[in-house]
Amino acid sequence: MRTTFGFLVLVLTFCMVSTAFAGTNYNCQYPVTITLDGNLGDWAGVEFISVPHDKGTGPAPDDADASLEFAAVADDDWLYVVIDIKDDTIISGQSDNWQDDSVEIYIDANHARAETYEDDDAQITIGAGSIGQPVGSPVITGSSGAADIGTQASVVTTAGGWIVEAAIPLTCGKWSISPAAGNVIGFNVHFNDDDDNGGRDHKLIWSDLDVDDASWNNPTRFADLTFIGATAVEPSSKLAITWGGIK
Repeated sequence: MRTTFGFLVLVLTFCMVSTAFAGTNYNCQYPVTITLDGNLGDWAGVEFISVPHDKGTGPAPDDADASLEFAAVADDDWLYVVIDIKDDTIISGQSDNWQDDSVEIYIDANHARAETYEDDDAQITIGAGSIGQPVGSPVITGSSGAADIGTQASVVTTAGGWIVEAAIPLTCGKWSISPAAGNVIGFNVHFNDDDDNGGRDHKLIWSDLDVDDASWNNPTRFADLTFIGATAVEPSSKLAITWGGIK
């Protein structure tokens, strides 16, 4: 009886606090507005997804070397994505951002899940070279016109790595995304880790569908982001779902 009761408590607790499914869907609260300053205080009560060092096509030795947590919210104008990166050696400077420390945010605005990029798909790459840059002018690379979307970002260092706090416009020349409850877009998050200034050493990937690091040219590898109504959560709580933590 004790074992059964404990199992039921675990299941009920998970159902109450979890609004995301690791690797397949992230439930994005709306309306929530974030100030881009690299301070995670605005994100109190928002659910973070953990991507450990061994989830992806290029695992790292441990979480201190390469791992991340991310979260997303939206208001009427912006999709806000924060990526809190653990990275023991921060490298930038190569002409290809993906060869150095960088994050990639993937959007499939109409959720068509085409096998090649359409006009409404994008890979938005923000590298460590944007650390300290003005919010309105981060260095954006990627594919499918990512540099022209109008993404803003605050990129700052932390004791164990760095943070990317980005705002992606919901309306731009490529798409018009409605954050209405129930609307779904394609979404993914990657981290490229360079440890020695010699090119990428590790590759972490959130989407369970992206088993071959193909999101850069194939939106079928994206997971989903579903807009939901914002919920009131005590500011002291920071929810987190860790991939592989629940079996």
